Amino acid sequence: MKKYVKKAQPVERIVDILRRLYAFERLHVNVMAEQYRVDSRTIRRDLKKISGAGIPLLSKRGEYRIDTSQLSRMSRLPSALLHAFASNAGLSIECLGGSGEGIPLISFAIAYSGIDKQIAESIIESIEKGCKCRFVYTNNRNITTTKMVSPVKLYTAKGKWYLLAKEDTTAQVRPFDFLKIRDFTLLANTPQDLTPEEIVKANRRASIWSNDDAMPFDVRIYASAYATRYLKEVPLHPSQQLDMPHNDGTAEFVYTITHPMELLPEIKNWLPHLHIIEPKLLRDSLREDVEQYLREMSEMDK
Repeated sequence: MKKYVKKAQPVERIVDILRRLYAFERLHVNVMAEQYRVDSRTIRRDLKKISGAGIPLLSKRGEYRIDTSQLSRMSRLPSALLHAFASNAGLSIECLGGSGEGIPLISFAIAYSGIDKQIAESIIESIEKGCKCRFVYTNNRNITTTKMVSPVKLYTAKGKWYLLAKEDTTAQVRPFDFLKIRDFTLLANTPQDLTPEEIVKANRRASIWSNDDAMPFDVRIYASAYATRYLKEVPLHPSQQLDMPHNDGTAEFVYTITHPMELLPEIKNWLPHLHIIEPKLLRDSLREDVEQYLREMSEMDK
């Protein structure tokens, strides 16, 4: 399953690489070349531009990451950026007016609502030191347990923040709702057991619900002309492909996902402008949710 389905424009690509670097991802040149659909030389030129702009990078065997030891010396960057926990869609990017040479400046606006600064900084320290951590966690069923994990990164989606980490008991990389973490302890003498493959898979996640270990499946959606115009500019999901444009402005889009929740909430936001053509199971699930909503609304109106 590919994360990027169209060739990104140069500025868009560089901004996205910057965003991922500040999410503390480790980015390999060849993997990025495949994701952005350009050759490896183009990616190396992008990284050279980023480095030339004063962003400190470390590289080893084609893998690049932020040199966190140098961040505090970067006077041109806002202090908030020094500990930016931005991830996949977590940055609002604003291109400001250029300098006297006409070079555009890029500023990052990062939403920190719901972030406990002390816990967040401890997580980043755990990632940097390559050690495990322990915390008390309350899941959606209100069950509280103690977790020992190897953190990968902080991830933000739709205004919510998550810790993406490998859990010791299940040996699976999974998300933890940041607001449900408490009593966080850094285990400085306990090294992480993440493999390079697990880190790459985690960083390739298309959404907080996606899972590289699950079997991917395709979803075909019919979009009204109104929705089509918007989706051509802002994809519903990173895997979006325009499969069948129609003369009346409507279109059919295809998405590849591993979990229904990657797409269902987005589809609900666009009702009645989107219709699931297939698979039938997903269409039936949406119908049940809508029918339940209508029943509840009818009860409220009585």
